[in-house]
Amino acid sequence: MNFGQHIYLIKSEQDGQDPISNDWISSFHRFLELLLTRLSGEQIKINVITDQEVDIESIYDPMSILIPVVSTSLLNSPSFKEDIKLFHEKAINKSQNNIVWNSRIFKVIRKPQKGHFLLDYLSDSVNYNFFHLDTSTDEVIAYDDFTGPTSEKTFWMRLYDLAYDLFKVMDGLKSTENEIESINSELNSISVYLSEVGADLISKRDSVKRELLRNGYKVLPEKNMPSDLETILKMVKKDLAKSNMSIHLIGSDYGKIQGTNASIIDLQNRMASEHFNELEKMDADSTLNFGRVIWVSQELNDASVKQRLFIDNLRKDSNSMSNADLLESSIEELKTFVINKIDKSLDQHERIYGGKKQENKKIIYLIHDKSESKKCNKIREYLENSGYEVITSDFEGNPNEIRIRHNDNLKKCDAALISYDGENEDWIKSKQKDLMKSLGLGRKKPISPQAILVEDESQLNEILGIGQKALILQDKKKFTPKVMEPFLIQLEQ
Repeated sequence: MNFGQHIYLIKSEQDGQDPISNDWISSFHRFLELLLTRLSGEQIKINVITDQEVDIESIYDPMSILIPVVSTSLLNSPSFKEDIKLFHEKAINKSQNNIVWNSRIFKVIRKPQKGHFLLDYLSDSVNYNFFHLDTSTDEVIAYDDFTGPTSEKTFWMRLYDLAYDLFKVMDGLKSTENEIESINSELNSISVYLSEVGADLISKRDSVKRELLRNGYKVLPEKNMPSDLETILKMVKKDLAKSNMSIHLIGSDYGKIQGTNASIIDLQNRMASEHFNELEKMDADSTLNFGRVIWVSQELNDASVKQRLFIDNLRKDSNSMSNADLLESSIEELKTFVINKIDKSLDQHERIYGGKKQENKKIIYLIHDKSESKKCNKIREYLENSGYEVITSDFEGNPNEIRIRHNDNLKKCDAALISYDGENEDWIKSKQKDLMKSLGLGRKKPISPQAILVEDESQLNEILGIGQKALILQDKKKFTPKVMEPFLIQLEQ
């Protein structure tokens, strides 16, 4: 089944008559299909329809996903408003999966829309802004260039974020795993509150969010921040209650909340401080409290006096820095620090409270087809004699039970080795796809290294493409231990 048949890119009929807007949407559509095809491993074709062509009654099913290209004319379309309302009613009442209805709407916005949040049933879904505000000039920079020197950090970075998030929802909608497993995965995942930021740090926040998601962590808030103070307080408190850590990015922009003198940046930091101080008073084995990480930008030339005073107070006030780490570094150093902090905190918690194995052997998941069992017994024996714990493919039980055990193995292994006999192209493609999706199963970090043991390397390149990431180990039918050396060297490094 082509999942793309359930994805609908919606544009205003009026925008479709504008050559510049229509060209942008056409390019966006083509590039998004390309990225989704690469991520999913199957050909994705997305439906493109206008607001006048949308018919929710006929196109809706529990797997439907909408991508409206938001414009003034689309927001003012009476038929589009009715369709979004109907989609909400059907999705909230009739969905048969664990995907929240508004996460099935991906709003693409090319320029700021004043009336955007007034449109019912659309405001709670996530924005993908293909523009940013230059705070030094107050100029809106639109991401209209697909090939220029800055396009990689503007248009393509935002498009990849959208494609990756779309793929996660697609995969969740298609999942045949039972509901209990999905709930357990959600409960056992690490959640990070990534605070909302001023206009000058939006792209850096996106970069940090991307890193956290790639490492398998849940990032909150998942909705757009509301505009009124009372609703903001409720939403921040609710999301912090679900979080194991908070990250606060502080730059030149004070982040004033509309209609008040309060700062959204200061507000989130103070609420996080109270939350994690309360967690610290609880039993240590009942919660994972990683505290706060506060990052201050090295570019504060445009900071107001009020903002500079706020930052100075952070540096000096030991009470406000309780249970927090303060960094003044590059954004890449922040990412490394956060991932290492989570890993070390988890390891310490597991050592103290018995969650970690007594033996510190690295775990290799040996994946193979049933016909390869005899050969793989020798591989497993060699790896175990070399000091590794080896888990292998299991073929007992019904397909759903086999799949659940396979996912469990993907979650707990350090490295993966696939033994491929060269006979079933669909099988090897599916295993590569499973490795790619493993972060979505609740892993702390990607499976590394990954290797494929095959008799004919050229044949494998034709199937998977020369750009695939796994290490290729070429060997004859009779297993030769020496062929494992590159894989084991990478594992030890």
